[in-house]
Amino acid sequence: MDNKVVQTLARAFVQLGYRAVRFNFRGVGGSGGQWDDGRGETDDALAVIAATREPGRPLALGGFSFGGYVALALLAAAPQRVRGIALLCTTPLADSPATATRRLAALLAVRDGRYLELIDQQTPAAFHPRSLSNAALMAARQDMVRAYGPDRFAAHVRATAARPDRSDLLDGTRPTLVVAASHDQVFAPEAVRAYARNIPGTTLAVIEEAGHLAPMEQPVQMAAALARWMNRDWPAPN
Repeated sequence: MDNKVVQTLARAFVQLGYRAVRFNFRGVGGSGGQWDDGRGETDDALAVIAATREPGRPLALGGFSFGGYVALALLAAAPQRVRGIALLCTTPLADSPATATRRLAALLAVRDGRYLELIDQQTPAAFHPRSLSNAALMAARQDMVRAYGPDRFAAHVRATAARPDRSDLLDGTRPTLVVAASHDQVFAPEAVRAYARNIPGTTLAVIEEAGHLAPMEQPVQMAAALARWMNRDWPAPN
């Protein structure tokens, strides 16, 4: 809950006057239990919502990358509770065969003890080219991936590969924000635009000069995109 991506998104909502809840899923940090391939993590999030949400307050879900899959799983589990959803550098679609093949290769690399090597190879795809010379940003990512570790990464990959297509949930019945990054090589902006066009009334924002880790690279742009969406489509909090 303390990485820069999560902090950026939480700070943006707090600045808009909303309550933002950051927590560690089971098996992370001080939370008990162990990773449950996305199933138990959905239960964790529902429990946190139940414990912290004030009755009558609107509930927004925001998910970046894998967090988008969890947000969609929450929407599937409790659609009546969700007032709006923001999907940041992610997709509601299931993996293509080509993507599934790449995930299998990643699992094999981790099994063979090449986790950090794999992460280093993925660095150019994670950032805008200009960011690769930003020593502080590169060090922050290294801290994140070392803290995450190979076991959690492998579980993450398995859960990602097993997720269903949830695009049918995005039917325009609630405010929806879709964010793409201009240089995202994980979820190409063209692909993000394509699925966003199929969501009635959606708001699409593109973060410029950013790769997949756009909240780390361009936190001001990301916060501004969230603010524009909330101010336009949401009532002001009391």
